[in-house]
Amino acid sequence: GGAVYAFLSELDAWWRSHGEATAQAEVSTSGPPPALPLPTPGTYDDYLRTHSGPRGSMRVRSFLSSTIGVDPDSASSHANLAVYFFTLVAMGLVRPGEGLSATRAAAQRAVDLDPSVGIAHALLAIVVAVQDRDWTEAGHAFDRALGCPVVPPSVRFHHATWYLSPQGRHQEALAQVRLALADDPLYLLGHVQVGLELLSLGRINEGIGELRRVLTIDSHFGPALGHLGRELALMGDRDEALQLAERAYAAIPLHPNAVGFLAGLLRRTGEDARAESLFRSLAQERDWGLHRARAESLIVCGEFERALEAMHAATTERDPGLWLLMAGTAGPRLRSSAGWAWGRGAH
Repeated sequence: GGAVYAFLSELDAWWRSHGEATAQAEVSTSGPPPALPLPTPGTYDDYLRTHSGPRGSMRVRSFLSSTIGVDPDSASSHANLAVYFFTLVAMGLVRPGEGLSATRAAAQRAVDLDPSVGIAHALLAIVVAVQDRDWTEAGHAFDRALGCPVVPPSVRFHHATWYLSPQGRHQEALAQVRLALADDPLYLLGHVQVGLELLSLGRINEGIGELRRVLTIDSHFGPALGHLGRELALMGDRDEALQLAERAYAAIPLHPNAVGFLAGLLRRTGEDARAESLFRSLAQERDWGLHRARAESLIVCGEFERALEAMHAATTERDPGLWLLMAGTAGPRLRSSAGWAWGRGAH
C-alpha cells in the first residue's frame, strides 16, 4: 500500500532497540540551518555524520552507519529513503532542515540514476517548495513526476497534499487523491485527505462522513482522529472532540499536531496546567515541533490570528507540517484572517 515503503520495518525495529537515548547531540534553537551541499553517490553516512544536528538526525546517522548499506546504483532504494526521510519530517521526528536536506540528497541521487522514478521527482518538488520556497520550480518538478511512464499513487497523494492543497487548489487536489485511490483503495491516509479536501470545499457533511468511515476501518488511526476531532471542536462539539483528542494523542504521542490538538481542548476545558505540561514534554524531546503544536492548539480554540503568528514562527524551521494546519475548514478561516499576509509569501 501507499504507506508501506522499503526499509520501514527495519528502521522501526532498529529504533525500537536503540531508542533516542543513544543520541547526545545538543539541539540548536538558533533558527534554520543553512542549505547543505548534496552528498556524492553512496556517502549518506559521511554526509549526515559531518553535519552536526539534533537527536532526530543523530538517529538517521546512527541507523545508516550500523544497519543498512544503500546500494549506490539502486534508484528505488534511494527513492524509498527519500520518502522515509520526508515522512520523519512530516511526523515531527527530525528537525526539518536536516530531514529535508537528507530527503533532497536521496531523491536527487534516485533521479540521477533513473529519471523515470516519479516519486523521487515528487519529493524533490516538495523540498523545493518548502525549503527553497520556490513553488514555481516545485510545480515543474511535479510535472516531471506526473509525466513519468508510470505514475504510482504515492505521487498523486504527495501532489495533492503538499502542493495543490497548500495553495488552496482543493478541487484539483480532490481529483488527484481520487485518482490515486482508484489504484490504492486501502490507503487510509488518502481517504483522510479526501475528507479534508471536501471540508475545505465547504462540503462539511461529506467530509465528516469520510473521516468517520476511516475510523470504522481503524479506530486508532491518528490522522483521522485528529482531523475529525478538530472539525468537531470548531463546530462546538467539545465533548466528542476531547475524547478524540485523547485517543489521537494516545495513538501518536509527541506528534506536534496531536500534542497541540489535545492541549487546545484542555485549555478550553480549563486544564491549562496539563496543556502546558504537554508542551514542555514536546519541547524537551522535539523542540522544532513546538510552534506547530502551539498553532494547532490555537486553531482548536478558534484563535486564528494568534495561530497565524505561531505558524509564521514555524516557517523559520521550514516545517512542512504547518500546511497540515491549513487542512479542512480551518484553512479558509486562516486565509481570510488579517495575519495571512505572510502565508502568501510562503508560496
